[in-house]
Amino acid sequence: MDGETKSVKDKNLKRSSIRILGIGGSARRGSRSLSALRAALGVAEAVGAQTVMADVRQLDLPVYDSDRSLDEYPPTLRWLLDEVRAADAYILCSPTYHGTIAGGVKNVLDALNFLADDTPPYFGGKVVGLTALGGGGAMHVIDALHHSTSALNGLSAPTVVTVPGSALDPESGELRDPATRKRLQSMVEQMIALTYGLHLGKQ
Repeated sequence: MDGETKSVKDKNLKRSSIRILGIGGSARRGSRSLSALRAALGVAEAVGAQTVMADVRQLDLPVYDSDRSLDEYPPTLRWLLDEVRAADAYILCSPTYHGTIAGGVKNVLDALNFLADDTPPYFGGKVVGLTALGGGGAMHVIDALHHSTSALNGLSAPTVVTVPGSALDPESGELRDPATRKRLQSMVEQMIALTYGLHLGKQ
């Protein structure tokens, strides 16, 4: 095996060993932000990563209440916590609601408080890709997601992505804007490189 072939094989092996959990969407049926998240995960799959999606609507969590025990929540929360622990990296995606993060997404992130006693806690110092659906106000969503990521012991990827509604096909929800796809690819490539360098490369 020549050096170039070995390099490509090693690179693909690194990518295929990375598991990315996407968290996002909204309570709305046919959520466009969920389509944006699905597109981001599709980009990750295209370069060999394993992906899992946590849809806010399907999680259907009640408003987070620190006085409730985990057993008082629906089983979807326990599933989510297990997936957060199993993931090597994350992608968050929220629609823009009144200039900031959607309440449903924030509620899911609040529920990750059940991981506070993990070692390390919450996102465990892993890489988080930040995406938001919307126009000019979407950067406020990115800012909010960045602050939540830091508080949850995550490391935001340098490239963030705002997805305008016009970038998605209104019928299929497929991403149809090449510029947005290219930026998602940049974000995912950074996530994979950082994840391997910070965590998987040390195993």
